Amino acid sequence: MSSSMITGGVGMVGRQLARMLLARGERVDILDVAPATKLPADIRDRVTLIHADLTNWAEIMHAVASNRPDTIYHIAALMPPNSERNHAASWEINVNGTMRVLEAARLFGVGTVVYSSTTATFASQLPEPVPNDHPQFPEMLYGVTKVCSERLGEYYYRRYGTNFRGVRFLSILGPGRVPGSGWSAYTSLVIEECAKGNPYVIKVDEDLRLRFIYVKDAALSLMKLADAEEGQLTTRMYNLDGFSASTRELVDGVLAHVPDAQITWEFDPEYQHVMDTRYGVIQHRMDDTLAVQDWNWQTSFTREEAIGDFIKDVRQGRT
Repeated sequence: MSSSMITGGVGMVGRQLARMLLARGERVDILDVAPATKLPADIRDRVTLIHADLTNWAEIMHAVASNRPDTIYHIAALMPPNSERNHAASWEINVNGTMRVLEAARLFGVGTVVYSSTTATFASQLPEPVPNDHPQFPEMLYGVTKVCSERLGEYYYRRYGTNFRGVRFLSILGPGRVPGSGWSAYTSLVIEECAKGNPYVIKVDEDLRLRFIYVKDAALSLMKLADAEEGQLTTRMYNLDGFSASTRELVDGVLAHVPDAQITWEFDPEYQHVMDTRYGVIQHRMDDTLAVQDWNWQTSFTREEAIGDFIKDVRQGRT
């Protein structure tokens, strides 16, 4: 039986990835600081939750040495706005934490390390589409830490042969986002809260347009990249693209399924400014040609399908 470890596996992408890995018969270990009660009920008793902190060398080493996973999916990170408010914690978790994972993988013979990066590694002023190898000059410390981690992984690949490979995500749409887990969290929260029958207030312009990948596609990409034949890979890091949606189109998509949704608008110019500057990168289409060519990548969900599936899962308690 193959085994996988997911750092940050209690989060929105990790729990979806765990479901997919379990469905094909893998043993799944989740490494997180969150309690077991945060895991969805449908997988809580089917995975092993390891309480470990990325800032703690001993805990990471012990977790990997004791469980000997074939693959580590490294998803855990401190996200903005928290990453921008606490620079020391951001560096310690996102960069030093990645080095600890890579060092543990090297020492204990982990077959593959799959890394979750972000298109926030690029600047706001970009060509359309953004090439896979476009220079990375991030606007936020979060993006800086992700660039550093990409380079660390590539170094471990060159120096030690650690099978590091990763993807750069757009804004991820899906259940399980919490306030503060990224400035773009409102795009998921408006759908989830309305599906639960709760009101929601939007603070950005209805014409603000971002690009998204649905959470199930995000999880699937990590698994497909882990499965890809080494000889087919032409790079270690891959851009991924998805679909485009304005705030108004997201709201209209919600109303199509929840006609009585209580959505109000309270424009916040400061919030809008953050989205137009620091998050301007996710208004751009990514060139994911290499992912398509090297490991047959393609998304499964359009905007409308993603919103419908999202609402269905929330109503069924499968978040």
